[in-house]
Amino acid sequence: MNMIQLPTGIFAGVESHSCYPSGELEGVKLSEKNMLVTHVGELIPAYTETHRRKNKFSVKFYKSGTIKAIALNEVQEIQTPIGEFPAEAVTFFETGELKRFFPLDGQIGGMWSEEEEKKLAIPLSFDLPFTSFTAIISGVAFYQSGNIRSITLFPGETVQIATKFGNIPTRNGFSLYESGNLESLEPAELTVIKTPTGPINAYDPDAVGINADVNSLVFGEDGDIIAMNPARFGSLQMMCGPEDCANCSLGCII
Repeated sequence: MNMIQLPTGIFAGVESHSCYPSGELEGVKLSEKNMLVTHVGELIPAYTETHRRKNKFSVKFYKSGTIKAIALNEVQEIQTPIGEFPAEAVTFFETGELKRFFPLDGQIGGMWSEEEEKKLAIPLSFDLPFTSFTAIISGVAFYQSGNIRSITLFPGETVQIATKFGNIPTRNGFSLYESGNLESLEPAELTVIKTPTGPINAYDPDAVGINADVNSLVFGEDGDIIAMNPARFGSLQMMCGPEDCANCSLGCII
């Protein structure tokens, strides 16, 4: 089997590899056990293939040769800035700090369903200033400082997020400022929020939960709503005004 020597170490059992157009190594697929020492612990990249995970790079690299991502051979406990968590895939900043971890890394498609993937998942607990919950998650992203950037929920999961407008049921996930304050969330249902300028229809039925770095309802550091994409929302915000609240059954959050 082929071996490749990189600044990060020697990789044995390189079954195949790919390069960037400029010639630098982009990724390798391994067929032998290797051990990599990282910021989150000693990791074993994938060297076996199953119907859940096919045709994936075991390790991906930045053009500099440093590790960008690792698909683990099986779920391992890793040391993150917020404690120990299970992971089946991880990504890193070019300087080595953890960027994201994914508790599961199955390829959803014809060979493996979302329902089958969820049966393998373990609910995880988080305690943040604006929410405490236990749920199945798809992934957690970090700032380079180690503070949480976002938490992405597994499809179908919802959590309650406390805001100055009340609790908002949230799907897909939410993001944080580096300070730890809430930055954005994706409402799980039609949520009409009363603001000084009138009610806001805070719901996007077409939201895609690939990751929760960016969501449709955005808050400032002080907790006020500062942005949303009106094109995503229905016509409610143009149809109703404060005078309509008495006869409205939508249940505005005060």
